[in-house]
Amino acid sequence: MLDSRVWRGIKIASLLFIIVAVAVLTNTVRFRKDKARFLHAVAEQRNELQQTEHKLQETMHLLANAEKRLGFLNSHKTAVQVTAFTGHGSFANGLRTDWSYAVPNHILPEDKLLSIALSPTAQQQLHARMNDYIVLLEENTQKARLARFVDTTSQDEVRPVVDIFFEKAEEALTFGRQRFIAIDISEEGSPFHK
Repeated sequence: MLDSRVWRGIKIASLLFIIVAVAVLTNTVRFRKDKARFLHAVAEQRNELQQTEHKLQETMHLLANAEKRLGFLNSHKTAVQVTAFTGHGSFANGLRTDWSYAVPNHILPEDKLLSIALSPTAQQQLHARMNDYIVLLEENTQKARLARFVDTTSQDEVRPVVDIFFEKAEEALTFGRQRFIAIDISEEGSPFHK
């Protein structure tokens, strides 16, 4: 009887040992899988974080560059009167007018490089040199046009005047005189200068 009790105790203890051993092995395998999954997830998140940090640095660089350009534009604004002129074969710098874009009607296009002449006062205020690129902003709408300084107006002109090259005299008359803001983006020290 004692032997059967001992034998039964050994059987129960063996069974419990087997159950505990299987549970430990199962948990060990599960832990290793979970650990591998966790480490893989951490590595993926680290890669995503590095990519996000890189994108943030790029965005901060672009923002700093944009702020620098905006600061330049704001500090170099010059109020000008924009009028129209028609060419007579060539500009003062010798550039032939038939090789330049001439505005066909009284509405200035936003997608063309305009040819302009500057008065001595406008040239001085803008610190412009021949062939510099000038941004013209409409005062009311802030629409921007890119222009190239290719000619000068009369030396007697004392106002800051920008003349835009038009194809036809009647369209130039229709355009009349308008107020714009001008900025020389080719000026030395300009963030637009390349």
